[in-house]
Amino acid sequence: MKFDAVSFIKELVGIPSISAQSAHSGDVERCARVLSDKFRELGFDSKIEKTPLHPIVFAQRNCAKKPLFRILCYGHYDVQPVDPLNKWKSDPFSPQVLDGRIYGRGTADNKGPFTCLLAGIADFLEAHPDAPIDFGIMVEGEEEVGSPSMSEFIKSHPDLISSYDFIVLSDTSSPSENQIVVTTGLRGTVSFDAVFKGPKTDVHSGMFGGMVYNPIQAMAEVMASLHSCDGFVNVPHFYDGISEIQDWEREQIKRSPFTAEAVRGLLGLKGLYRQGNVDPIIAGKVLPTLEFTGVGGGYQGEGSKSVIASECFFKVCIRTVPPQQTAKILELVKQAVRERTPEQVDVEFIEYDSAGDGYFVNPREFGSDARSRKLEKAFAALEECVESSFGCKPLFLREGASIPLIADIKKYTGLDSIMLGLFGPADNIHAPNESFSISLIEKARNYYKKFFERLCKC
Repeated sequence: MKFDAVSFIKELVGIPSISAQSAHSGDVERCARVLSDKFRELGFDSKIEKTPLHPIVFAQRNCAKKPLFRILCYGHYDVQPVDPLNKWKSDPFSPQVLDGRIYGRGTADNKGPFTCLLAGIADFLEAHPDAPIDFGIMVEGEEEVGSPSMSEFIKSHPDLISSYDFIVLSDTSSPSENQIVVTTGLRGTVSFDAVFKGPKTDVHSGMFGGMVYNPIQAMAEVMASLHSCDGFVNVPHFYDGISEIQDWEREQIKRSPFTAEAVRGLLGLKGLYRQGNVDPIIAGKVLPTLEFTGVGGGYQGEGSKSVIASECFFKVCIRTVPPQQTAKILELVKQAVRERTPEQVDVEFIEYDSAGDGYFVNPREFGSDARSRKLEKAFAALEECVESSFGCKPLFLREGASIPLIADIKKYTGLDSIMLGLFGPADNIHAPNESFSISLIEKARNYYKKFFERLCKC
């Protein structure tokens, strides 16, 4: 019987596997069990690995003879919180099919795309049960909180992971199902809060104004100093070591429908942010960034209050690009904040666990070792199969977002990743009314079946 991808997506989406909320830890475990049971049903040996937070499901199915390829497939089954709930048109955990799309939290990130991969494997194995490919499946429940347990699993099982030839996953984006992107790079990421403290308590702005260095003023001055008037990050050595993108990358970016005009229209903007003379679309893929993601302090209620707040804060998310070391860039930024904070005000930092380096694989250059030759064959097969399944040649582009685990896998096992983008701007990932295209499901499962069949002919 053909694997029913839509029904399985509905089953997974019906489980509120929100990794960031402890109240849903039981739901996360339940989702892991559903996946493990499905892997066994498809003929895999499946094991649920307990971790300090949420389970990892690791499944294997080896062929009877010497394999031509050993492929490790990755996905995640945890999802983002659903807030604001009142903006959803339907229950986020009661999936609905409407106008050719399936709605619900996790449909596009990542339960739908992962199911497409799984369906392609199922179709391939049903048609070719003796095919010379060993499959591994590694699915985690912590991607949305930075993959701390999966990173430790990779570090503690490097021989298990490195026994495969490469990673296959679909947890990145494409402009549309009519223009598929193969993601060649991801930015690294790290976040922190900077907390500015002045007097030991809030004070009267009339009695003490002009005598007390207002923490909000100090914070605003520091924030303004972190970018220069030309748009670049104003931190010494922030851009050290970054190389120019190659001509083939510029050509691919020019072919993408994700243009400046398209972004302006999508977001309702008058214009895009510029960093010097760098095209904003190129900058969004290949340059590091420092973005303020939150700010707070002082009276927030109705009307006015004559008070100088004793403390305030801003939140920052830094994105890095290879070969930058994210931890080093973080320290450079913190040092700049310390040095630019007036001596009358103290500054403290709160750091978060979700951090990692960027990743890049060049689909135009490969090494001469056995693993590199297999990767080269896989990229060639991918290009052929995307065109036959989706009706267009793929674009090979870096993505501005981050999956720190991918860099960890490369660092600790040497494996590169082949990332086929299956969600797009219309899917509203991380937002209300997340959805996934039904027609894309059929195209994607067909692609994966053809991809594995093509590898068998290499």
